[in-house]
Amino acid sequence: MTDILHRLSIDAPHDRAHELVATPPASRPGQPPALTEHVPTMKVTPEREEPALPDNIEIITRFEHAFRAADQATIDELCDPGLLDHNPAPGHEPTLAGFKQKVAGFNAVFADLAEDLQDIVASGDTVATRWVVTGTLQQEFMGIPATGQPIRVEGMNFYRLEDGRVTDIWTQFDGLGLMQQVGAIPA
Repeated sequence: MTDILHRLSIDAPHDRAHELVATPPASRPGQPPALTEHVPTMKVTPEREEPALPDNIEIITRFEHAFRAADQATIDELCDPGLLDHNPAPGHEPTLAGFKQKVAGFNAVFADLAEDLQDIVASGDTVATRWVVTGTLQQEFMGIPATGQPIRVEGMNFYRLEDGRVTDIWTQFDGLGLMQQVGAIPA
């Protein structure tokens, strides 16, 4: 990852000539990751010595916690009312309201949802996260009966922020793996 960031900081235009990476500490057994204890590290090119936006990393760390907890109030606080979800769930609008419905639905189906936020990378107004969620299927999911089947899904989110609020979200995750784990399709 350091090589990628180094290349990005060298090849980036002057207004994006800095990169910031924060990696949360490892989880303690039986406890969620302590995401607020991380210490960001910074790569700054010699031409520009202004720091990247550590506030954006803090905002997205809070946002990821809010997603995991289905904390609608914090999601409202951190999102622009005009939020655009570029990957809405089937049957959901690509709006803030649709995103909040997606969050509530996912957390109802996997009520014991836990997230291991593995990486956060920020550059300018964009923040990327890499994560693993685990849980058990506790309600019907897309016609699949609740079986208590455990899941483990890896994914990434990309966020764009403006004035300290999330304006855009892109989510990519292992949907095929999820469907195989809940028994919807053969492994």
